[in-house]
Amino acid sequence: MKINILYKMTVQLGENPWILIGITFFEICFVVLPALIYSKLKKTSFVGEINAMGFQKNEDFFIKILFGLSFGIIFFFCSNFIIILFRDLIIRNLFGNEFVELAQEGAINTVPIQPNALQLVIFINLQIIITGPCEEAFFRGFLINKFNIKLKTIYSILISSAIFTLYHIPPFIVPISTIITLFGYYYTFGLMLSFIFVYFNYSIIPCSIAHSCFNILVMVI
Repeated sequence: MKINILYKMTVQLGENPWILIGITFFEICFVVLPALIYSKLKKTSFVGEINAMGFQKNEDFFIKILFGLSFGIIFFFCSNFIIILFRDLIIRNLFGNEFVELAQEGAINTVPIQPNALQLVIFINLQIIITGPCEEAFFRGFLINKFNIKLKTIYSILISSAIFTLYHIPPFIVPISTIITLFGYYYTFGLMLSFIFVYFNYSIIPCSIAHSCFNILVMVI
Protein backbone atom coordinates (compact mmCIF):
# COMPACT_ATOMS: atom_id res chain seq x y z
CA MET A 1 0.00 0.00 0.00
CA LYS A 2 1.49 3.36 -1.11
CA ILE A 3 0.82 7.02 -0.52
CA ASN A 4 1.79 9.51 -3.18
CA ILE A 5 0.98 12.97 -1.83
CA LEU A 6 3.90 13.56 0.53
CA TYR A 7 6.42 15.87 -1.06
CA LYS A 8 9.58 15.29 1.00
CA MET A 9 10.44 12.06 2.69
CA THR A 10 13.21 10.74 4.91
CA VAL A 11 13.47 7.37 3.18
CA GLN A 12 13.24 7.43 -0.62
CA LEU A 13 13.17 3.74 -1.51
CA GLY A 14 11.96 4.63 -4.97
CA GLU A 15 15.12 6.53 -5.95
CA ASN A 16 16.60 3.37 -7.45
CA PRO A 17 13.76 1.38 -9.05
CA TRP A 18 15.91 -1.76 -9.36
CA ILE A 19 16.57 -1.82 -5.61
CA LEU A 20 12.86 -1.35 -4.99
CA ILE A 21 12.12 -4.23 -7.35
CA GLY A 22 14.53 -6.44 -5.41
CA ILE A 23 13.01 -5.46 -2.06
CA THR A 24 9.55 -6.35 -3.33
CA PHE A 25 10.51 -10.02 -3.60
CA PHE A 26 11.07 -10.14 0.17
CA GLU A 27 7.31 -9.74 0.65
CA ILE A 28 7.00 -13.41 -0.27
CA CYS A 29 8.15 -13.94 3.31
CA PHE A 30 4.73 -12.67 4.44
CA VAL A 31 3.31 -15.94 3.15
CA VAL A 32 6.10 -18.45 3.62
CA LEU A 33 7.42 -17.60 7.09
CA PRO A 34 4.11 -17.38 9.04
CA ALA A 35 2.85 -20.59 7.43
CA LEU A 36 6.14 -22.38 8.09
CA ILE A 37 6.49 -21.25 11.69
CA TYR A 38 2.86 -21.91 12.59
CA SER A 39 2.87 -25.33 10.93
CA LYS A 40 5.98 -26.30 12.93
CA LEU A 41 4.56 -25.03 16.22
CA LYS A 42 1.12 -26.58 15.79
CA LYS A 43 2.24 -29.68 13.86
CA THR A 44 -0.01 -28.83 10.94
CA SER A 45 0.45 -28.96 7.18
CA PHE A 46 2.49 -26.17 5.63
CA VAL A 47 0.37 -26.29 2.48
CA GLY A 48 -2.76 -26.32 4.62
CA GLU A 49 -1.63 -23.14 6.37
CA ILE A 50 -1.00 -21.50 3.00
CA ASN A 51 -4.48 -22.44 1.84
CA ALA A 52 -5.98 -21.20 5.11
CA MET A 53 -4.67 -17.71 4.34
CA GLY A 54 -7.37 -17.42 1.71
CA PHE A 55 -5.80 -18.84 -1.42
CA GLN A 56 -8.29 -21.70 -1.64
CA LYS A 57 -11.46 -19.57 -1.67
CA ASN A 58 -12.04 -19.51 -5.44
CA GLU A 59 -15.83 -19.43 -5.68
CA ASP A 60 -17.25 -16.50 -7.67
CA PHE A 61 -13.74 -15.75 -8.93
CA PHE A 62 -14.69 -13.13 -11.52
CA ILE A 63 -17.06 -11.33 -9.14
CA LYS A 64 -14.23 -11.05 -6.62
CA ILE A 65 -11.87 -9.69 -9.26
CA LEU A 66 -14.44 -7.17 -10.47
CA PHE A 67 -15.18 -6.04 -6.93
CA GLY A 68 -11.49 -5.74 -6.10
CA LEU A 69 -10.80 -3.66 -9.20
CA SER A 70 -13.78 -1.41 -8.48
CA PHE A 71 -12.80 -0.86 -4.86
CA GLY A 72 -9.15 -0.18 -5.74
CA ILE A 73 -10.19 2.47 -8.26
CA ILE A 74 -12.72 4.06 -5.91
CA PHE A 75 -10.26 4.20 -3.02
CA PHE A 76 -7.61 5.72 -5.27
CA PHE A 77 -9.87 8.62 -6.16
CA CYS A 78 -11.04 8.99 -2.56
CA SER A 79 -7.58 8.64 -0.98
CA ASN A 80 -6.68 12.32 -1.15
CA PHE A 81 -9.93 13.23 0.60
CA ILE A 82 -9.20 10.68 3.33
CA ILE A 83 -5.67 11.93 3.93
CA ILE A 84 -6.92 15.53 3.94
CA LEU A 85 -9.56 14.58 6.50
CA PHE A 86 -7.05 13.09 8.91
CA ARG A 87 -4.00 15.24 8.14
CA ASP A 88 -5.51 18.67 7.61
CA LEU A 89 -8.85 18.70 9.38
CA ILE A 90 -7.83 16.66 12.42
CA ILE A 91 -4.07 16.48 12.98
CA ARG A 92 -3.20 19.94 11.67
CA ASN A 93 -5.88 21.53 13.86
CA LEU A 94 -4.78 19.54 16.89
CA PHE A 95 -0.99 19.81 16.59
CA GLY A 96 -0.31 22.62 14.13
CA ASN A 97 1.35 23.08 10.74
CA GLU A 98 4.91 22.39 11.91
CA PHE A 99 3.89 19.00 13.31
CA VAL A 100 2.34 17.97 9.98
CA GLU A 101 5.35 19.21 8.01
CA LEU A 102 7.68 17.14 10.18
CA ALA A 103 5.39 14.17 9.66
CA GLN A 104 5.58 14.54 5.90
CA GLU A 105 9.36 14.84 5.96
CA GLY A 106 9.62 11.66 8.02
CA ALA A 107 7.47 9.45 5.80
CA ILE A 108 8.76 6.58 3.68
CA ASN A 109 8.30 6.72 -0.08
CA THR A 110 8.13 3.37 -1.87
CA VAL A 111 6.81 4.70 -5.18
CA PRO A 112 9.41 4.30 -7.97
CA ILE A 113 10.88 7.61 -9.11
CA GLN A 114 11.10 8.00 -12.90
CA PRO A 115 11.09 4.28 -13.78
CA ASN A 116 11.73 3.36 -17.39
CA ALA A 117 9.17 1.37 -19.38
CA LEU A 118 10.70 -2.02 -18.46
CA GLN A 119 10.85 -1.17 -14.76
CA LEU A 120 7.26 0.05 -14.79
CA VAL A 121 6.05 -3.18 -16.42
CA ILE A 122 7.96 -5.19 -13.81
CA PHE A 123 6.50 -3.12 -10.98
CA ILE A 124 2.96 -3.57 -12.24
CA ASN A 125 3.40 -7.34 -12.48
CA LEU A 126 5.01 -7.52 -9.03
CA GLN A 127 2.08 -5.64 -7.53
CA ILE A 128 -0.33 -8.21 -8.97
CA ILE A 129 1.75 -11.30 -8.27
CA ILE A 130 3.56 -10.46 -5.02
CA THR A 131 2.71 -7.25 -3.14
CA GLY A 132 -1.08 -7.43 -3.10
CA PRO A 133 -1.47 -11.19 -2.53
CA CYS A 134 1.40 -11.54 -0.03
CA GLU A 135 0.47 -8.58 2.17
CA GLU A 136 -3.19 -9.56 2.15
CA ALA A 137 -2.35 -13.19 2.87
CA PHE A 138 -0.54 -12.12 6.03
CA PHE A 139 -2.45 -9.10 7.34
CA ARG A 140 -5.87 -10.48 6.46
CA GLY A 141 -5.61 -14.20 5.73
CA PHE A 142 -3.19 -15.16 8.48
CA LEU A 143 -3.72 -12.61 11.27
CA ILE A 144 -7.50 -12.41 11.16
CA ASN A 145 -7.89 -16.19 10.99
CA LYS A 146 -5.50 -16.77 13.88
CA PHE A 147 -6.93 -13.98 16.02
CA ASN A 148 -10.40 -15.41 15.38
CA ILE A 149 -9.41 -18.50 17.35
CA LYS A 150 -9.46 -16.44 20.56
CA LEU A 151 -11.29 -13.23 19.63
CA LYS A 152 -14.47 -12.03 17.99
CA THR A 153 -14.04 -11.18 14.32
CA ILE A 154 -14.44 -7.43 14.85
CA TYR A 155 -11.53 -7.41 17.31
CA SER A 156 -9.44 -9.48 14.89
CA ILE A 157 -10.15 -6.91 12.19
CA LEU A 158 -9.22 -3.97 14.42
CA ILE A 159 -5.95 -5.53 15.59
CA SER A 160 -4.84 -6.79 12.18
CA SER A 161 -5.58 -3.38 10.65
CA ALA A 162 -3.45 -1.71 13.31
CA ILE A 163 -0.55 -4.07 12.53
CA PHE A 164 -1.02 -3.38 8.81
CA THR A 165 -0.85 0.35 9.55
CA LEU A 166 2.33 0.09 11.63
CA TYR A 167 4.00 -1.91 8.87
CA HIS A 168 3.56 1.06 6.55
CA ILE A 169 4.58 3.66 9.15
CA PRO A 170 6.96 1.58 11.29
CA PRO A 171 7.90 2.84 14.75
CA PHE A 172 11.64 3.47 15.33
CA ILE A 173 12.02 4.13 11.59
CA VAL A 174 9.65 7.06 11.11
CA PRO A 175 9.07 9.80 13.72
CA ILE A 176 6.06 9.72 16.02
CA SER A 177 4.62 12.72 14.17
CA THR A 178 4.48 10.64 10.98
CA ILE A 179 2.76 7.77 12.77
CA ILE A 180 0.13 10.05 14.30
CA THR A 181 -0.48 11.96 11.07
CA LEU A 182 -0.78 8.98 8.74
CA PHE A 183 -2.26 6.40 11.11
CA GLY A 184 -5.87 7.23 10.28
CA TYR A 185 -5.27 7.01 6.55
CA TYR A 186 -3.61 3.59 6.57
CA TYR A 187 -5.94 2.29 9.27
CA THR A 188 -8.98 3.22 7.17
CA PHE A 189 -7.59 1.32 4.20
CA GLY A 190 -6.71 -1.65 6.40
CA LEU A 191 -10.21 -1.77 7.84
CA MET A 192 -11.81 -1.65 4.42
CA LEU A 193 -9.63 -4.46 3.09
CA SER A 194 -10.37 -6.51 6.21
CA PHE A 195 -14.13 -6.11 5.83
CA ILE A 196 -13.84 -7.13 2.18
CA PHE A 197 -11.85 -10.22 3.22
CA VAL A 198 -14.47 -11.28 5.77
CA TYR A 199 -17.44 -10.42 3.55
CA PHE A 200 -16.12 -12.63 0.75
CA ASN A 201 -15.86 -15.66 3.02
CA TYR A 202 -12.22 -15.14 4.02
CA SER A 203 -10.89 -15.04 0.48
CA ILE A 204 -7.89 -12.80 -0.22
CA ILE A 205 -8.73 -12.51 -3.93
CA PRO A 206 -10.87 -9.33 -3.79
CA CYS A 207 -8.76 -7.52 -1.20
CA SER A 208 -5.46 -8.40 -2.91
CA ILE A 209 -6.84 -7.21 -6.26
CA ALA A 210 -8.00 -3.97 -4.63
CA HIS A 211 -4.62 -3.51 -2.94
CA SER A 212 -2.68 -4.15 -6.15
CA CYS A 213 -5.00 -1.99 -8.23
CA PHE A 214 -4.55 0.96 -5.88
CA ASN A 215 -0.76 0.63 -5.87
CA ILE A 216 -0.62 0.45 -9.67
CA LEU A 217 -2.76 3.55 -10.05
CA VAL A 218 -0.45 5.43 -7.68
CA MET A 219 2.50 4.50 -9.90
CA VAL A 220 1.02 5.35 -13.28
CA ILE A 221 -1.16 8.40 -12.55
